[in-house]
Amino acid sequence: AACQGLDQPDRSPVVLLTTNLLKKELRGATVGGSGEAMYSAGVAINCLSNIVTEDLGRELLPELLHLLKHPQPYVRKKALLCLYKVFLKYPQGLRLSFDQIKVCLDDSNPSVVSCAVNVITELSDVNPKNY
Repeated sequence: AACQGLDQPDRSPVVLLTTNLLKKELRGATVGGSGEAMYSAGVAINCLSNIVTEDLGRELLPELLHLLKHPQPYVRKKALLCLYKVFLKYPQGLRLSFDQIKVCLDDSNPSVVSCAVNVITELSDVNPKNY
């Protein structure tokens, strides 16, 4: 039932409920300082990358971009990798956020830099003339 609700956003409140739940989890990673909030956000990011639609991508893009500045590299890496899946469904978001992805190339953590390079490389594979 939830799968059909995500495919038909105009007929089902599932998309609205899912969006609000994911926003709450993603914002909780920045508000709460506990390690538990960090892992809850990681699960929410993983969920979003698996069920992302154009509507979910548009609504949750600001939260994902905010997580690129999170103090923990675990959250920054997950957010970067999720952005790739979001951009596949919501390509307009790439224009709004490419500068913030480029900033991640100068991150102090090498695994975050690796994720940023991976996202840019995969995006250039999909549409090389944009790069």
